Amino acid sequence: MRNAAACTFAMAAAVVMGSPSAQTTTRLAGWVSDGHCTTAHMKAGGAACVRKCIAGATHVNPEWTPGGMVFVTEDKQVWKVDNADALWGYESQLVEIDAELNRERRSVRVIRFVGKKSVR
Repeated sequence: MRNAAACTFAMAAAVVMGSPSAQTTTRLAGWVSDGHCTTAHMKAGGAACVRKCIAGATHVNPEWTPGGMVFVTEDKQVWKVDNADALWGYESQLVEIDAELNRERRSVRVIRFVGKKSVR
């Protein structure tokens, strides 16, 4: 019985403390961009370009493969967005989100869209 209790306690402690690859929820401010241009879209405007690069524009140029949506923090960290539909319509805009970070995969899953931020 004592071993079972110790095992249960150790498992609970591991869940609470987390691991380097565990997901954590945090508030982030940054730009909605695409996987090809990343930090180049840290400015207002260019939403149509970002949308094309996210989805791919092989009908225009066969080399323009889908780049996927990324979230670029103000300190230029680039995170793949796991649920791009949560940020669709905010391409090339500075926004604030609550997200689960997966540091191992360098990705975010948007939990809540907080709002647009004004550009300084």
